[in-house]
Amino acid sequence: LTIADDSQDDYQYEEIPTDDEFSLEEEDDEDLSKALQTIQEQAEDARILTLQSVLTSEKSVAEIPEAIDDFFCNFLVRLGMSRTLDCFQTEWYELIERGVIAVGDAGLVPAVYTRNQQLEDENMQLRKDLENYKLAANKAKEAFLKMQKERDFHRMHHKRVLQEKAKLISDIKRLKAHYASYEPVLKQLTEKYQTLLRQKTLTSLERDRAVEQV
Repeated sequence: LTIADDSQDDYQYEEIPTDDEFSLEEEDDEDLSKALQTIQEQAEDARILTLQSVLTSEKSVAEIPEAIDDFFCNFLVRLGMSRTLDCFQTEWYELIERGVIAVGDAGLVPAVYTRNQQLEDENMQLRKDLENYKLAANKAKEAFLKMQKERDFHRMHHKRVLQEKAKLISDIKRLKAHYASYEPVLKQLTEKYQTLLRQKTLTSLERDRAVEQV
């Protein structure tokens, strides 16, 4: 009884590449880098837009001062006081129609008030942008943690497959050694069988001769 070598087995053993876990880590790093790059690009765009708005607002304030009534109306609109705004506009235009107040007599708002209001608007916009960046950062963190869990799962699976492969190879070697120990016994039994077969044949021939002589 003989056992064929590994090269003659029908089953083909394929070596599992050990670079799989490193490729998973590289993919995780690439996804995290893309998320961080997106956040940085959004922050840079917001900074540029803010700078442009500041420059534009400074230029507009210097060139076109805002009237007091417009400033007050914008203030009420920003606070959502629609009824107060309606009352103000109604009474304001009634006074203008009656000639109590002239359109040019209202005057202009000092630049510092307009500038303060613009800065407050920009501050509110920056806070909104900050909240958006926080949400984006939290999403990137969740995605990163998810990819880490998937990487750990695939890494454990890869190690388990390697352990099973090593166990199978060990079992095959053990079985080969076990069956190899039977070869001398089988050879000895075969020789005894052939010897007994020859003796039986000789005994049969001698018996036939004895019967013929009788």
